[in-house]
Amino acid sequence: MLQRALLIAAFVAALLSAPASLRAQLPDPARLAAARELMEVAGVAKQFNEVMPVLAQRLGEAFVAVAPDKADEIREVFKQVAVKFVDRKGELIDQIAALYAEKLSAEDMTAIVAFYKSPVGARFIAIQPEMSRQAMTLGQRWGSAIGREIEAEARRELKKRGIEL
Repeated sequence: MLQRALLIAAFVAALLSAPASLRAQLPDPARLAAARELMEVAGVAKQFNEVMPVLAQRLGEAFVAVAPDKADEIREVFKQVAVKFVDRKGELIDQIAALYAEKLSAEDMTAIVAFYKSPVGARFIAIQPEMSRQAMTLGQRWGSAIGREIEAEARRELKKRGIEL
């Protein structure tokens, strides 16, 4: 009987403490608001709007390479899909804002926002879409080159072991 009473007491204590522990996991509203302002000022949505079509185009071209006879239809589908996913950017922005709210204080984010609102910060934001596009292109080129090198090296090593591919 005493054991059952202790179990019930422990269960009730767990229930009463659960809401507090769940609240502790949610970002502080002030930090979340500061993070959302940071996302807005930093131009995250604009960057996403500019990068998404490029990403969709490149993915579409990969599909075209597999089925060149269906190129027009594939490109049309990827344009439609890109628009659909651009419209969902709010989901990602909310997740990123929550991440910033978890890692940075409201004061930190306020200071970052002040930087972004400064002349040099505004210039920094202005070049980000182009920098993102160029960085993506550089990353793809680098990845392709490394991929070719890995493939060639693996083929040489396999050939040494009597495996021709």
